Amino acid sequence: MDNKTSKDVGAKTKAQLKAEAKQQQQLEIKRNKRFDFLKYTFSAILIAAGILAFYTLDAQLPLYIRYLFPLIGVVAAIVIVFFWSTGGRELTAYVRDCVSEARKVVWPERNEALRMTLFVLIFVAVLSLFIWGVDSLISWLLFDIFMKRS
Repeated sequence: MDNKTSKDVGAKTKAQLKAEAKQQQQLEIKRNKRFDFLKYTFSAILIAAGILAFYTLDAQLPLYIRYLFPLIGVVAAIVIVFFWSTGGRELTAYVRDCVSEARKVVWPERNEALRMTLFVLIFVAVLSLFIWGVDSLISWLLFDIFMKRS
């Protein structure tokens, strides 16, 4: 006798649900990459159109107005790339996380920073003298003692 109910037979396991979700996510990533390529291409076209407008409208418009065309093209491309594409959204999220982590840093007081800087400078000077001394000793041993250089 089978104790399975119709509810158990129709229900999916957690592993199946995870696999389906992962597959759906991969399809979404593929679709986004395809659209991102179109967004990048459109951004490049906007920049090229701005530059083209700058040079083709040479006689009709004053220079300060012609400068607006490439500027508008670049700004529009930046908006498209950084705010509407997947890679741009990931980059802005990363930068946002970096800024929030930098705000969490507890910076030392001025006196403590000066004291630590002085400590580092003294340590570097002492270590430099030590390395110079060891180098001179090794040089003296190798060249003057073992090789009998005069």
